[in-house]
Amino acid sequence: MLPHQPLAAVLRTLRAMKGVTQSELPADRKHLYKLEAGLSDITLGMIQELAESLGVEPVTLVMLVRATEMGCSSQALLVLVADQLQDFERKGGPAELTRQLDLGAVQAREVARAERSSAIQACKERGLTQRETAHELGLSKSTVARAW
Repeated sequence: MLPHQPLAAVLRTLRAMKGVTQSELPADRKHLYKLEAGLSDITLGMIQELAESLGVEPVTLVMLVRATEMGCSSQALLVLVADQLQDFERKGGPAELTRQLDLGAVQAREVARAERSSAIQACKERGLTQRETAHELGLSKSTVARAW
């Protein structure tokens, strides 16, 4: 969820810069009024539609909101994001993302459940208690107990 006031300010600013009226945007005027007044949440789909109508990439809209919220320049935030994306790539994120897309949501959960169960069993074989296993793996005790 994006913060309401920074989102409202960014939407009003982009509309003013582009000379676009609320009626030219792809949303109910009542909803747009609430968005621009900082009274409503926004969905990812609406971000995409508004960004397209305002002639910017959705990520630009989100970056402007986040920079406003953080009180920093969009360039400073861009450096931070670039560092995070490099870290994502360095840690194998693209390959894992491809794997997740290939698996799909249901199958990905099943694979994660099987991996978690194997990790729990390995802790059990090492002689750890359920509580120690939960702490080591960052799981709840009830999750560990189900796979114990």
